[in-house]
Amino acid sequence: MRPLGPLPPVGLRAHADGFRQRWRYQSHSYPVQVMTNMTGRIRTAVVLGATTLLALAGCARVDLADQWPAMAEPAGWEPKAGICTNSFAQTTYRNAYKPVECAGSHTYETVYIGQFTGDAAASPKPPAAGSTTLGAAWAECDAKTTEFVGAQWREARIWISVSVPSTGNWEGGARWFRCEAAAADTEYVSQTAWTKSLKGELAGASTLRFGCSQRDDEVKPVDKACTEPHNAEFVGVFNTTEPWEEIHKNLPSVHQKCRSLIAAYAGVPDDGNVKYRAGTWYWTATKAAWEEGDRGVRCLLWMGKKTLTSSVKGGGTKALPINYA
Repeated sequence: MRPLGPLPPVGLRAHADGFRQRWRYQSHSYPVQVMTNMTGRIRTAVVLGATTLLALAGCARVDLADQWPAMAEPAGWEPKAGICTNSFAQTTYRNAYKPVECAGSHTYETVYIGQFTGDAAASPKPPAAGSTTLGAAWAECDAKTTEFVGAQWREARIWISVSVPSTGNWEGGARWFRCEAAAADTEYVSQTAWTKSLKGELAGASTLRFGCSQRDDEVKPVDKACTEPHNAEFVGVFNTTEPWEEIHKNLPSVHQKCRSLIAAYAGVPDDGNVKYRAGTWYWTATKAAWEEGDRGVRCLLWMGKKTLTSSVKGGGTKALPINYA
């Protein structure tokens, strides 16, 4: 009896292109296969009664429309944590901020309001996308979102981002940043309507958590209950400093890190035999989210043509035996 050749590790490349999403699957045994799935001024009414304003020196007419100054953003205005909305932008304008009940249909939720300090606060304008200042704010939102939802948010269909004050609000003294989260309808992160707060959502069982699924090369993954026939199971996530383009080259080093997560998840030795127990499959956030700060690589064990009917979590070598010829 000898072990079968290693189950081929499979890399998944996911990126958003408008309303399109493309999945790229690659194994060491098969060629690359690609599937595309289409899935101005504030006008203010001033009531003056029936009288017409006249200049004291005669009947000169005063044109309020030309002489009334444009109204600035309210100085010091700040959004609140725990508020839900149906729209999001990386710059928050007061007149576009429309809170709704978190117990009703909504898409976004503000999980935390942070404050820029030091040199960041001394800047004459809000931080720009891609700046180290905004990156630091994103990192704070990362930690605060995990705290808010009750577990590592990357292990679930959850999206996060950061919004900053408008230029007018910044000039009025605002120095806050808004940490936003949303439920997603797929692992590739397409924000979707939700009907309750995300607070504590991952502290227990949640439909947003990644779990078991059926995955085949040219077919969109299908979520399954772990008691149903399936061939893949989410095992964890690790963060990396590698560029997004490098991660999507199906790197052996990425698959090796995923094997270590499989070993820890299933409770088997983290050694050279893991590749004979299960294949690997991974994906990342979109490039835009990656550049914001989401450098998490999500890993699954993948059994190819073999079918499982229960979770391998903590099952040890009995749940995940070496595959012999």
